[in-house]
Amino acid sequence: MSRTGGASRSIPGWAADLIAVLSRDRPAVVTRQDLAGRLEELGVGRDLERTARDLQQLGWFASLHLKGVWAFVPAGEANVTDPYIDLRAWKAREPDAAFALAGEAAAWHLGYLPRNFGGTIAVWLPPNERVPHGLRSYVSLVRLSWAGEQTSEFVPNSRLLRRKGLDLTNWAAGLPAFGPEALVVQLGARPASFRVWADLVPQLDVLASDCDTDKIERLLGGQSASAWQRAAYLLHRGGRSDDAVDLLDRRPSRSMPVASFGDGATAAWSSRFSVNDHLIAPLQDQLGKA
Repeated sequence: MSRTGGASRSIPGWAADLIAVLSRDRPAVVTRQDLAGRLEELGVGRDLERTARDLQQLGWFASLHLKGVWAFVPAGEANVTDPYIDLRAWKAREPDAAFALAGEAAAWHLGYLPRNFGGTIAVWLPPNERVPHGLRSYVSLVRLSWAGEQTSEFVPNSRLLRRKGLDLTNWAAGLPAFGPEALVVQLGARPASFRVWADLVPQLDVLASDCDTDKIERLLGGQSASAWQRAAYLLHRGGRSDDAVDLLDRRPSRSMPVASFGDGATAAWSSRFSVNDHLIAPLQDQLGKA
Protein backbone atom coordinates (compact mmCIF):
# COMPACT_ATOMS: atom_id res chain seq x y z
CA MET A 1 0.00 0.00 0.00
CA SER A 2 1.34 3.41 -0.90
CA ARG A 3 -0.26 6.63 0.27
CA THR A 4 1.39 9.80 -1.01
CA GLY A 5 2.12 12.54 1.48
CA GLY A 6 4.20 14.88 -0.64
CA ALA A 7 7.95 15.36 -0.45
CA SER A 8 7.98 19.12 0.32
CA ARG A 9 5.47 20.32 2.91
CA SER A 10 4.87 23.63 4.58
CA ILE A 11 4.09 24.08 8.28
CA PRO A 12 1.73 26.97 9.02
CA GLY A 13 2.12 28.67 12.37
CA TRP A 14 -0.94 27.07 13.95
CA ALA A 15 0.43 23.61 13.12
CA ALA A 16 4.05 24.08 14.22
CA ASP A 17 3.72 22.67 17.74
CA LEU A 18 1.36 19.90 16.62
CA ILE A 19 3.70 18.73 13.84
CA ALA A 20 6.64 18.91 16.24
CA VAL A 21 4.90 16.67 18.77
CA LEU A 22 3.74 14.22 16.10
CA SER A 23 7.25 14.14 14.62
CA ARG A 24 8.65 13.36 18.05
CA ASP A 25 6.13 10.58 18.81
CA ARG A 26 5.90 9.29 15.21
CA PRO A 27 2.53 7.55 15.58
CA ALA A 28 1.69 5.29 12.66
CA VAL A 29 -1.91 6.48 12.81
CA VAL A 30 -3.81 9.30 14.47
CA THR A 31 -7.46 8.88 15.48
CA ARG A 32 -9.97 11.68 15.78
CA GLN A 33 -9.78 11.25 19.57
CA ASP A 34 -5.97 11.41 19.51
CA LEU A 35 -6.04 14.57 17.44
CA ALA A 36 -8.61 16.22 19.69
CA GLY A 37 -6.49 15.44 22.75
CA ARG A 38 -3.33 16.84 21.18
CA LEU A 39 -5.08 20.03 20.08
CA GLU A 40 -6.45 20.55 23.58
CA GLU A 41 -3.10 19.80 25.21
CA LEU A 42 -1.30 22.28 22.94
CA GLY A 43 -4.00 24.91 23.29
CA VAL A 44 -4.70 25.02 19.56
CA GLY A 45 -8.18 26.46 19.28
CA ARG A 46 -9.14 25.05 15.88
CA ASP A 47 -12.00 22.93 14.65
CA LEU A 48 -10.93 19.28 14.64
CA GLU A 49 -12.39 18.33 11.26
CA ARG A 50 -10.92 21.41 9.60
CA THR A 51 -7.53 20.66 11.18
CA ALA A 52 -7.55 17.08 9.87
CA ARG A 53 -8.58 18.30 6.43
CA ASP A 54 -5.84 20.93 6.36
CA LEU A 55 -3.17 18.43 7.52
CA GLN A 56 -4.23 16.13 4.70
CA GLN A 57 -3.98 18.93 2.15
CA LEU A 58 -0.56 19.87 3.52
CA GLY A 59 0.60 16.25 3.21
CA TRP A 60 1.16 15.51 6.92
CA PHE A 61 -1.86 13.20 7.11
CA ALA A 62 -2.74 10.50 4.57
CA SER A 63 -6.28 9.22 4.24
CA LEU A 64 -7.09 5.60 5.11
CA HIS A 65 -9.97 3.27 4.40
CA LEU A 66 -11.46 3.88 7.85
CA LYS A 67 -13.24 7.06 8.81
CA GLY A 68 -11.86 9.04 11.71
CA VAL A 69 -8.28 7.75 11.43
CA TRP A 70 -5.35 9.11 9.43
CA ALA A 71 -1.79 7.95 8.78
CA PHE A 72 0.88 10.37 9.92
CA VAL A 73 3.56 11.00 7.25
CA PRO A 74 6.78 12.19 8.96
CA ALA A 75 9.17 14.64 7.37
CA GLY A 76 11.45 12.97 4.84
CA GLU A 77 8.90 10.31 3.96
CA ALA A 78 6.83 10.83 0.84
CA ASN A 79 4.62 7.74 1.12
CA VAL A 80 2.95 5.43 3.58
CA THR A 81 4.17 1.97 2.58
CA ASP A 82 3.10 -0.05 5.63
CA PRO A 83 0.87 -2.86 4.24
CA TYR A 84 -0.88 -3.13 7.61
CA ILE A 85 -1.64 0.56 8.09
CA ASP A 86 -5.40 0.03 7.84
CA LEU A 87 -5.26 -2.77 10.42
CA ARG A 88 -3.32 -0.48 12.75
CA ALA A 89 -5.99 2.16 12.16
CA TRP A 90 -8.70 -0.37 13.06
CA LYS A 91 -6.90 -1.30 16.29
CA ALA A 92 -6.33 2.35 17.16
CA ARG A 93 -9.97 3.24 16.56
CA GLU A 94 -11.29 0.11 18.28
CA PRO A 95 -8.71 -1.02 20.88
CA ASP A 96 -10.83 -4.06 21.84
CA ALA A 97 -10.96 -5.39 18.27
CA ALA A 98 -9.75 -9.01 18.25
CA PHE A 99 -8.12 -10.08 14.99
CA ALA A 100 -4.93 -11.79 13.85
CA LEU A 101 -2.92 -12.13 10.68
CA ALA A 102 -3.59 -15.54 9.17
CA GLY A 103 -2.84 -17.49 6.02
CA GLU A 104 -0.22 -16.06 3.69
CA ALA A 105 0.63 -13.13 5.97
CA ALA A 106 1.36 -15.40 8.94
CA ALA A 107 3.24 -17.89 6.75
CA TRP A 108 5.40 -15.08 5.34
CA HIS A 109 6.34 -13.72 8.76
CA LEU A 110 7.15 -17.24 10.00
CA GLY A 111 9.49 -17.78 7.05
CA TYR A 112 7.48 -20.42 5.16
CA LEU A 113 7.08 -18.43 1.93
CA PRO A 114 9.87 -17.25 -0.39
CA ARG A 115 8.07 -13.97 -1.12
CA ASN A 116 5.31 -11.91 0.38
CA PHE A 117 1.83 -12.42 -1.04
CA GLY A 118 0.56 -9.40 -2.95
CA GLY A 119 -3.18 -10.08 -2.61
CA THR A 120 -5.62 -9.13 0.12
CA ILE A 121 -4.36 -9.74 3.64
CA ALA A 122 -5.78 -12.82 5.38
CA VAL A 123 -7.25 -11.92 8.77
CA TRP A 124 -8.87 -14.15 11.38
CA LEU A 125 -11.85 -12.84 13.35
CA PRO A 126 -13.79 -14.48 16.20
CA PRO A 127 -17.31 -15.72 15.43
CA ASN A 128 -19.94 -12.97 15.16
CA GLU A 129 -17.32 -10.21 14.81
CA ARG A 130 -17.24 -8.12 11.64
CA VAL A 131 -14.60 -6.33 9.64
CA PRO A 132 -15.30 -2.56 9.55
CA HIS A 133 -17.16 -1.61 6.40
CA GLY A 134 -14.29 0.40 4.94
CA LEU A 135 -11.87 -2.55 5.14
CA ARG A 136 -14.03 -5.32 3.69
CA SER A 137 -12.51 -5.07 0.23
CA TYR A 138 -8.97 -5.05 1.58
CA VAL A 139 -8.86 -8.17 3.77
CA SER A 140 -9.56 -11.85 3.20
CA LEU A 141 -11.56 -13.18 6.13
CA VAL A 142 -10.66 -16.50 7.76
CA ARG A 143 -13.36 -17.92 10.02
CA LEU A 144 -12.44 -20.53 12.63
CA SER A 145 -14.45 -21.18 15.77
CA TRP A 146 -12.02 -19.66 18.26
CA ALA A 147 -12.99 -17.02 20.80
CA GLY A 148 -11.17 -13.71 20.98
CA GLU A 149 -9.64 -14.61 24.35
CA GLN A 150 -7.88 -17.60 22.72
CA THR A 151 -5.40 -15.34 20.95
CA SER A 152 -2.61 -16.35 23.33
CA GLU A 153 -3.18 -19.98 22.33
CA PHE A 154 -2.72 -19.60 18.59
CA VAL A 155 0.11 -17.06 18.40
CA PRO A 156 3.65 -18.55 18.33
CA ASN A 157 5.43 -19.03 21.63
CA SER A 158 8.57 -17.07 22.48
CA ARG A 159 10.74 -20.20 22.35
CA LEU A 160 9.90 -20.74 18.67
CA LEU A 161 10.43 -17.07 17.83
CA ARG A 162 13.85 -17.09 19.51
CA ARG A 163 14.85 -20.28 17.71
CA LYS A 164 13.87 -18.74 14.36
CA GLY A 165 15.68 -15.50 15.16
CA LEU A 166 12.49 -13.42 15.10
CA ASP A 167 11.81 -10.28 17.13
CA LEU A 168 9.76 -11.27 20.18
CA THR A 169 7.70 -8.06 20.21
CA ASN A 170 7.65 -7.03 16.57
CA TRP A 171 7.93 -10.28 14.59
CA ALA A 172 4.72 -9.79 12.59
CA ALA A 173 5.04 -6.01 12.31
CA GLY A 174 3.72 -5.81 15.87
CA LEU A 175 0.32 -7.36 15.08
CA PRO A 176 -1.14 -10.60 16.47
CA ALA A 177 -0.58 -13.42 14.00
CA PHE A 178 -1.04 -17.18 13.69
CA GLY A 179 1.75 -19.43 14.83
CA PRO A 180 2.53 -22.68 12.96
CA GLU A 181 -0.10 -24.72 14.80
CA ALA A 182 -2.92 -22.27 14.05
CA LEU A 183 -1.74 -22.12 10.44
CA VAL A 184 -1.92 -25.93 10.15
CA VAL A 185 -5.45 -25.86 11.57
CA GLN A 186 -6.47 -23.17 9.08
CA LEU A 187 -4.99 -25.22 6.22
CA GLY A 188 -6.80 -28.32 7.44
CA ALA A 189 -10.15 -26.68 8.16
CA ARG A 190 -10.21 -24.11 5.31
CA PRO A 191 -7.73 -25.26 2.64
CA ALA A 192 -9.27 -22.97 -0.01
CA SER A 193 -8.56 -19.94 2.19
CA PHE A 194 -4.82 -20.29 1.48
CA ARG A 195 -3.86 -19.04 -1.97
CA VAL A 196 -0.17 -19.86 -2.48
CA TRP A 197 0.14 -23.59 -1.84
CA ALA A 198 2.85 -23.92 -4.51
CA ASP A 199 5.05 -21.58 -2.45
CA LEU A 200 4.24 -23.26 0.87
CA VAL A 201 4.63 -26.94 -0.03
CA PRO A 202 8.44 -26.78 -0.44
CA GLN A 203 8.59 -25.59 3.19
CA LEU A 204 6.02 -28.05 4.54
CA ASP A 205 8.69 -30.03 6.38
CA VAL A 206 9.82 -26.83 8.17
CA LEU A 207 6.23 -25.94 9.07
CA ALA A 208 5.60 -29.45 10.39
CA SER A 209 8.81 -29.48 12.44
CA ASP A 210 7.85 -26.17 14.08
CA CYS A 211 4.52 -27.53 15.33
CA ASP A 212 3.56 -28.69 18.82
CA THR A 213 0.99 -31.46 18.23
CA ASP A 214 -0.60 -30.95 21.65
CA LYS A 215 -1.30 -27.35 20.68
CA ILE A 216 -2.72 -28.46 17.31
CA GLU A 217 -5.03 -30.86 19.15
CA ARG A 218 -6.33 -28.07 21.38
CA LEU A 219 -6.89 -25.75 18.42
CA LEU A 220 -8.70 -28.51 16.51
CA GLY A 221 -11.28 -28.70 19.29
CA GLY A 222 -14.69 -28.04 17.77
CA GLN A 223 -13.46 -28.46 14.17
CA SER A 224 -14.89 -31.01 11.75
CA ALA A 225 -13.63 -34.58 11.34
CA SER A 226 -12.28 -33.59 7.92
CA ALA A 227 -10.26 -30.77 9.50
CA TRP A 228 -8.62 -33.27 11.87
CA GLN A 229 -7.83 -35.59 8.97
CA ARG A 230 -6.36 -32.87 6.76
CA ALA A 231 -4.33 -31.34 9.62
CA ALA A 232 -2.86 -34.74 10.48
CA TYR A 233 -2.22 -35.44 6.81
CA LEU A 234 -0.30 -32.16 6.51
CA LEU A 235 2.02 -33.30 9.29
CA HIS A 236 2.40 -36.65 7.52
CA ARG A 237 3.37 -34.98 4.24
CA GLY A 238 5.74 -32.76 6.22
CA GLY A 239 7.70 -35.76 7.45
CA ARG A 240 6.11 -36.33 10.86
CA SER A 241 4.16 -39.48 10.07
CA ASP A 242 4.15 -41.00 13.57
CA ASP A 243 3.00 -37.73 15.16
CA ALA A 244 0.39 -37.39 12.41
CA VAL A 245 -1.10 -40.81 13.16
CA ASP A 246 -1.05 -40.06 16.89
CA LEU A 247 -2.87 -36.75 16.31
CA LEU A 248 -5.46 -38.46 14.12
CA ASP A 249 -6.07 -41.08 16.80
CA ARG A 250 -6.81 -38.32 19.35
CA ARG A 251 -9.76 -36.96 17.38
CA PRO A 252 -13.02 -36.99 19.36
CA SER A 253 -15.12 -38.53 16.58
CA ARG A 254 -14.35 -41.94 15.13
CA SER A 255 -15.93 -41.01 11.80
CA MET A 256 -13.58 -40.85 8.81
CA PRO A 257 -15.31 -39.13 5.90
CA VAL A 258 -13.39 -38.75 2.66
CA ALA A 259 -11.59 -35.42 2.91
CA SER A 260 -10.23 -33.71 -0.17
CA PHE A 261 -7.28 -31.39 -0.72
CA GLY A 262 -7.61 -29.30 -3.89
CA ASP A 263 -9.37 -30.23 -7.12
CA GLY A 264 -6.64 -30.96 -9.68
CA ALA A 265 -6.69 -33.76 -12.22
CA THR A 266 -3.96 -35.75 -10.43
CA ALA A 267 -4.64 -37.21 -7.00
CA ALA A 268 -3.01 -39.38 -4.36
CA TRP A 269 -5.23 -41.43 -2.03
CA SER A 270 -4.28 -41.94 1.62
CA SER A 271 -6.33 -44.70 3.23
CA ARG A 272 -4.76 -44.06 6.64
CA PHE A 273 -6.05 -40.48 6.72
CA SER A 274 -8.96 -40.96 4.31
CA VAL A 275 -7.69 -38.02 2.28
CA ASN A 276 -7.97 -37.65 -1.48
CA ASP A 277 -5.04 -35.34 -2.17
CA HIS A 278 -5.17 -33.36 -5.43
CA LEU A 279 -2.80 -30.74 -4.08
CA ILE A 280 0.10 -31.53 -1.76
CA ALA A 281 1.40 -34.90 -2.99
CA PRO A 282 1.17 -33.85 -6.68
CA LEU A 283 3.11 -30.66 -5.90
CA GLN A 284 5.72 -32.59 -3.91
CA ASP A 285 6.00 -35.05 -6.80
CA GLN A 286 6.60 -32.18 -9.22
CA LEU A 287 9.25 -30.72 -6.92
CA GLY A 288 10.93 -34.10 -6.74
CA LYS A 289 11.12 -34.22 -10.54
CA ALA A 290 12.35 -30.66 -10.92
